[in-house]
Amino acid sequence: MSILDNVQRVLQLFADGTEELSFTEAATRLDLPRSSASHLLNQMARYGLLDQHAETRRYRAGSLLARASRAAYASTPLDDACRETLQQISAQSGVTAYLSALNGAETVVLQRLNGDTPVQVLSSPGSRRAAPGTAMGRALLARLDANEISALYGTDPALLLPPTGQSGLADVGALMQCLEQVRAAGHAMVVDGAMPGIGAIAAAVRDPRDGELRGLCLSFAAARHADSQQTLAWQRLLVDAVGALGRRIGDPFWRSAAL
Repeated sequence: MSILDNVQRVLQLFADGTEELSFTEAATRLDLPRSSASHLLNQMARYGLLDQHAETRRYRAGSLLARASRAAYASTPLDDACRETLQQISAQSGVTAYLSALNGAETVVLQRLNGDTPVQVLSSPGSRRAAPGTAMGRALLARLDANEISALYGTDPALLLPPTGQSGLADVGALMQCLEQVRAAGHAMVVDGAMPGIGAIAAAVRDPRDGELRGLCLSFAAARHADSQQTLAWQRLLVDAVGALGRRIGDPFWRSAAL
């Protein structure tokens, strides 16, 4: 296996949601000899692909990757408008808020605003997840047309989807039913999905001029889902804010929605 193969494996750990890695954790999860893991991590840190905390010695995704991610998803007028709304819903809810895009059948985090509540649910910008298993992904997929959905998942309703957690969808048919429900509600909610112990509420907007699609999400500790009034308040906050944004940019879905 080449060093580039192992670099990709390390980066995939962070893309899948890992926030930090110790040397021992990396060696174990990559199933590499300690000497090979040490050389790999040191080289990645040297070239900016990883950052190492001076005290804990744990590794995080490097600043070079963050800059590359921003370049790959350069800010657009839609992003600027979404970020204003993201700041609004983060400040009003007090929980972690995300802005994401859809890349194929995966969501990609573009920005995260940390909440001020004691428990924060964090995924780094650039993190990717299979769209059907997350509230963000379902909100984004619900804004695709039938041809776009078929290009991603085919037309056979019995085709199985990869497992994505406790709240995962079994097959394409279940995904299609779920997306219809998301369209009707104007938002998606998943609790204990791709990340156990985590709940999320998401909605999406699409620029009618170029088809650019963005999702906004509130993420919280699943234990707080037991407070149904709080969850309903977050749903209303998100739908109202994203709906206002959608109407402002001329998104036909939000102009016609009665939510």
